[in-house]
Amino acid sequence: MRILLVGEYSNFHNSLKYGLEFLGHEVTIIGDGDGFKRFPVDINIGNDFLERSWFTRKLKVGLWKITGYHLADYLKLSRFRESEPLLKHYDIVQFINSNPFNCGARTERKMLESIIAQNKRFFLAACGDDHEYVKYLTEEHQGYSILEAVKHGKQQQTDFQYSYKYLKPAYRDNYYRLVDVATHVIPSNVDYAMALTHNPKAIPIIPAAINCGALHLDQNADLSVIKIFVGINRSNYWKKGINYFEETLEIIKKKYGSKVEVMTAENLPYNEYVKIYKKAHILLDQVLCYDQGYNALEAMLQGKVVFSGAGEVYLTAHQLTSVPAIDAQPDVDYLVGKLSELIDHPISILEIGRTARNHVLQHHESVMIAERYLQYYQE
Repeated sequence: MRILLVGEYSNFHNSLKYGLEFLGHEVTIIGDGDGFKRFPVDINIGNDFLERSWFTRKLKVGLWKITGYHLADYLKLSRFRESEPLLKHYDIVQFINSNPFNCGARTERKMLESIIAQNKRFFLAACGDDHEYVKYLTEEHQGYSILEAVKHGKQQQTDFQYSYKYLKPAYRDNYYRLVDVATHVIPSNVDYAMALTHNPKAIPIIPAAINCGALHLDQNADLSVIKIFVGINRSNYWKKGINYFEETLEIIKKKYGSKVEVMTAENLPYNEYVKIYKKAHILLDQVLCYDQGYNALEAMLQGKVVFSGAGEVYLTAHQLTSVPAIDAQPDVDYLVGKLSELIDHPISILEIGRTARNHVLQHHESVMIAERYLQYYQE
């Protein structure tokens, strides 16, 4: 089959593409590379000109504030139009979400409608913010979530524009347009499946695909200094609960001194980000989630001990009895306790890491996951 995967972030579609191509299918990804992260895509409509310097970034924002004109959207739409002849007659089209090109809703709608008009069979992934997910978090969800900082008054809704924009009518309409044409909506983990319990097109979770052959067991056997890594993306700092990790690490540094080393990386392209955490023993991924995202899974594949979603909600949804990851909860004392256990018993770090790799191989291997997608594609 010819398969078009629309949008890319966190290596979600690249990993699925690997599995689908291994099984003999022709796969094309169109997207913008997820901004500064620069994930590979086959048809790139992104343009990094406006991100090259402080001046060009300020120019972009200033023009938008004064005129309401999104220069970046115009550039993306222009590149999309150039690529339109390459976007027709696919057997399957899968959208990564309802805003796959990260443009304003009106510009996005033009591109979505072009793809819909030129193809026939569509699927919608649920693996990031969208209308149904944000609506669920603001109206029904119990417990902690990516909007925790707003709920507790630490941040304003205006600081979470990326998420709350999906409640606006134009973004809502784009979402339901894709739901309407989609054969199925496919949740990639527990967090997104929670929001889809009333959606008749939603299917059971298909876990995120990981290209397991691309990343090998890479543990740091030197346990004399425990290296703890935390990646920081300022745009989702509060959504991931990185503030809990930073408070925890301040306590850990005072408690253990030279026995620990904290490693950080901020707003880096994907390839550079991965290089930095290679020497880490422990990776602090995110707090305000109930499942593991891509950074967590890829780190687990390399034998790191990962703090992410790994509690009872996760185990129940995936029908598992255990998972070799540390359930990260929004409680600094709890996080300090969990890190202290690892630092006080360093040999357990290597044991958990090896088990973590086996877990990803067993539950997320890309060819196996691609086969599960194909069951629905080929209905």
